[in-house]
Amino acid sequence: MRKLSVTIGLLVSMAAALAGQFRTHTDRYAPPPPMSAADWARRAAWVRSHVLASAGLLPLPGKTPLEPVVFDERTHDGYTVAKVYFESLPGFFVTGNLYKPEGAGPFPAVLSAHGHWTYGRLEHGPLVSGPGRAISLARQGFVVFAHDMIGYNDSRQVPHTFGGRRESLWGLSLGGLQLWNSIRSLDFLESLPFVRRGAIGMTGESGGGTQTFLLAAVDDRVTAAVPVNMISLHMQGGCLCENLPGLRLDTTNVEIAATIAPRPLLMVSATGDWTNETLEVEYPAVRALYALAGAADRVQAVRFAAEHNYNKDSREAMYGWMARWLQGAPADARRPEASFTPDPLPDLLVFHARPMPAGALTADGLTRVWIDGAARQLAATPAAVRAAALRHALGFEERTSAAGGVATSRPRRVVVTAGLSTSVESALRAAGFALQPVAFTPFDADAASKVRHFETYNRTAAGQRVADIVAALRGSPGAALAASGDEALAAALATAIEPPRVAVLDVGGFDTSRDADFLDRLYIPGLRRAGDLGTASEMAQGRLVIHHAGASFAAPGARVQREALAPAEIVAIVRRAFGGR
Repeated sequence: MRKLSVTIGLLVSMAAALAGQFRTHTDRYAPPPPMSAADWARRAAWVRSHVLASAGLLPLPGKTPLEPVVFDERTHDGYTVAKVYFESLPGFFVTGNLYKPEGAGPFPAVLSAHGHWTYGRLEHGPLVSGPGRAISLARQGFVVFAHDMIGYNDSRQVPHTFGGRRESLWGLSLGGLQLWNSIRSLDFLESLPFVRRGAIGMTGESGGGTQTFLLAAVDDRVTAAVPVNMISLHMQGGCLCENLPGLRLDTTNVEIAATIAPRPLLMVSATGDWTNETLEVEYPAVRALYALAGAADRVQAVRFAAEHNYNKDSREAMYGWMARWLQGAPADARRPEASFTPDPLPDLLVFHARPMPAGALTADGLTRVWIDGAARQLAATPAAVRAAALRHALGFEERTSAAGGVATSRPRRVVVTAGLSTSVESALRAAGFALQPVAFTPFDADAASKVRHFETYNRTAAGQRVADIVAALRGSPGAALAASGDEALAAALATAIEPPRVAVLDVGGFDTSRDADFLDRLYIPGLRRAGDLGTASEMAQGRLVIHHAGASFAAPGARVQREALAPAEIVAIVRRAFGGR
């Protein structure tokens, strides 16, 4: 059932592209289709892996020492609050406040993420109070770490607009960095002697709600999750930090959130924003998937008459949920919020009247450190992990049936073609081969440029070429493949998904050592992070012949030569692949 739905989804996506339409963050998406428990278990595993790959975290970067600094602790009625910073990457700092109950513990903990408010984690008013929920949780017996979104308050090394096409190639994005910061924040909480392992919840509103369900999806150390005013089928998230490249090519927030099962999930919604249909639409969809995981009783939803918020009603619903699942309170437990007075902003800001630590990276420095580290890590990453990352970058799930390529009976002499010169096509026809040109989907670059967060929901032009070639290969099992130019580059990637009998590809001087070549001719987010054409050549199972390659072209699983092959040489290679006939 699921394989059918994914295939239909790909066809619908291609049809929309043909019509000049693209997916957007405000489209109305259907709930996940009915499926078996086994199908959902496989799909959920893929979705979790896809979140990590979209964030540039497949494989996870090496965890370097946090070097945490906790200082300026202030004592109040029933709790203390301190300033904190630590390094999620060497020279890149996570900042925030640590709230602690009275006593020695160990206590359960809550990681608190904020939305896109003017004052970030320090926003305080009738609609939302970041300090208020932290104070209240601490008084109720929870350790709380309230951390900054990148570019907010004390997190000022890079702006909240960080990133670009080169960064995306290498899996570096604003949203991916925030997810990594959240993973390292769990590491920080677990390092504290007064925090109880196995009892860490997470909550956040709006963009912080997106952070909450993304982290809970990929890190099972989140014992209970409460994303507020975010899980919707008609608005997936409006900020760059919520739209990781490639994340929602074939999934939605509802499906991502459901992968948290069987861990407890409370969906808090409001009548005055895009979660206004939660009780009727999104919650039943999530609950159906939770039921497949045998955990229907571990997901609940509430809705309040309010505009976009994390107000007192929403906070009190969260308190009861955390008490139930992290403190063993009864299912109907209520934790009313007592009055509170947040500290003045200067008393909570980490770097108020204090310089940034020595060695703090700039945006350019962060990009350089990330790319250097990713390139080094590739050499030690198992082939299976790189292959999975490449499939995610290209927007394909792993096939459960055997791939095509070599027919068991007498094969038809078919060559799938793309971008070939007339002389090569004529030589192949003269040798008795039937040519099957790839039907490429028209790509409206002007329309694409007008779609916000385009790469989160749609394939790039190069990515669409890959998908079209994969479709052509699947339509001609046992065929050979011949291509040239940019089509040949896409074909090299397509062979990783659907290996042909043989592929003979003129890459037009492309050099895998130059990011500029990828940006100009083969731009697909996450491609370099996954090992690009090197990984693809290994996945092609020795069926790849690349010619007219750049001086430093690297594809260890392929036969590579610098000179362009003559038409007769191409025919000879294809003929040998068909048994010399």
